[in-house]
Amino acid sequence: MKCLKFLLFAVLGLFLFGCTAAGKSATTDTASMEWRVKSLEESFLNFREKQRQMADEVVEDRDRLDQRVTDLEEKVAGLRNGTSVAVPTEETPEPPAGEGWVTDLKPEDDGWVKPEGATEPPVAQSGEDKPWADVPKPPATIPEPEVVKRKTAPKPAPMTASRPKAKISGAQALYAKGYKQYSMDNMEGARATFDQFLAKYPSDALAANALYWKGETYYSEKDFAQAILTFKEVTGRFPKHHKSAAALLKIGMAYDRVGDRDNAIFYLRALIEDFPNSDEAGLGRKELTRLGG
Repeated sequence: MKCLKFLLFAVLGLFLFGCTAAGKSATTDTASMEWRVKSLEESFLNFREKQRQMADEVVEDRDRLDQRVTDLEEKVAGLRNGTSVAVPTEETPEPPAGEGWVTDLKPEDDGWVKPEGATEPPVAQSGEDKPWADVPKPPATIPEPEVVKRKTAPKPAPMTASRPKAKISGAQALYAKGYKQYSMDNMEGARATFDQFLAKYPSDALAANALYWKGETYYSEKDFAQAILTFKEVTGRFPKHHKSAAALLKIGMAYDRVGDRDNAIFYLRALIEDFPNSDEAGLGRKELTRLGG
């Protein structure tokens, strides 16, 4: 009887151990699959981004080559049609000695120069007294003007009572620092500050904003693959936040930049369905019209 009970307990223990192991294995397989899907998506986005950059470089090289060919054609055409222009080398003759320049200018005209040796006729003098002829000399010492001192109004007494300044929390100060760095085009510094904010204040009211602006740093650097992943993190962690509307718009625009029109249309439609009255939805409708979606 004791052996039978022991055997039953052993079988029950093996069964429970097998169920636990199976559960852990299923959880591990799910996490592994999610990681593989995210890795594949990131690799695909990076590949599309490189394709877009190579296409842009080819267009730029072709434009530069066309411009050089056009410049060379213009130079060759100028050499074929150009004519030599004779440049006069004769020196300007000097006027004969003892004679002045012959000119059509009159004394009242600008640029007229009085010839050397010419004298002006004497001016007729009047016999009247000329009181202005003798100019009085200045006094030896000039008296200083009297300075009249004016009574100045008394300065107002300094205010003793001052309004207390509103205290800024550590989270607000750190967020403001990151946003200022972003505004000054310091994308790496802003990204590091927003990461510090999210690690220190993950549940703060500004966490969604910080994560969104982190995505904007990638978008500004045209790293559209990382921008898409970061904006998707905004919509995943804060689906009802107003920044999710802006994130959906930027996801659609980023997919369009890497040439993935289908995903661009999909996320723009999701924006209009989830946030139909937002400003971002209005922009999303324009993008859909442009993409023909």
